[in-house]
Amino acid sequence: MNYNVHNFRRDITKEDIPTRREIMQIITHEQPDIIGFEEFLSRKRTWFTMVDSVQKALNTNQYYFQPFLYTTMGMAIFSKYPIVNKGIIWINGPGNLNQCLYIDVKKNNRIFRVYTIHLQSIRFNQDDRKYIDGVKEGKTVMQGSQRIGSKLKQAFLKRSDQVDMIKQHMAACPYPYIIMGDFNDTPSSYAVNQMSKGLKNAFREKGSGLGRTYNGDVPNYQIDYILVSKQFNVLTYGVIRKKLSDHYPVYSDLQLK
Repeated sequence: MNYNVHNFRRDITKEDIPTRREIMQIITHEQPDIIGFEEFLSRKRTWFTMVDSVQKALNTNQYYFQPFLYTTMGMAIFSKYPIVNKGIIWINGPGNLNQCLYIDVKKNNRIFRVYTIHLQSIRFNQDDRKYIDGVKEGKTVMQGSQRIGSKLKQAFLKRSDQVDMIKQHMAACPYPYIIMGDFNDTPSSYAVNQMSKGLKNAFREKGSGLGRTYNGDVPNYQIDYILVSKQFNVLTYGVIRKKLSDHYPVYSDLQLK
């Protein structure tokens, strides 16, 4: 299972206990064996100790939380299976939330790897969003269009470089592997197509419809994915359409051959 939880808040500027509680209800109900998180916020010794909350919900002490910003915001992977190794691929500079974590887990004397990734965000600001709203209403401003275009291009190029770095790491992996996360790009994009080469896409194997995973205004598309190496069978795939974050959680039942 993978979930970009938007720091457990609908509005990033406000504390949001009800949303945090509802997200935890999903996790408790689904009981994933492994779950990856992007934009994961967890503070120590406060009511927002989300590491402790997820451990309790899944009844596990196996996890890897790597903060990148303010020692509290980052990415995390939790597993019900023993974690025998873990690491990070620095696909961005320090203090940046767009990174890649991985863990090696052991199940029935077999080891497989799980990557959780968060590729480059477009980083729209309030002015950008106002411009996009204006376009929807039939209003256009050339300056805004150029600014949006520049941000899209920069993010596209950055994601391309990040995918190349991750693919190099995957090529040296001695185990079957799963790669899941927020790719911040659509199914037809270069980043998604390059990352998917030689892998099974859980949505294409068992999904249906458009597979929309983003709950924000732009883009209103599928940008979260679960990919697996050929040693896995994809049994199911689904999207949980509850509007608690700007992303929907995605899940897949997998079988290691």
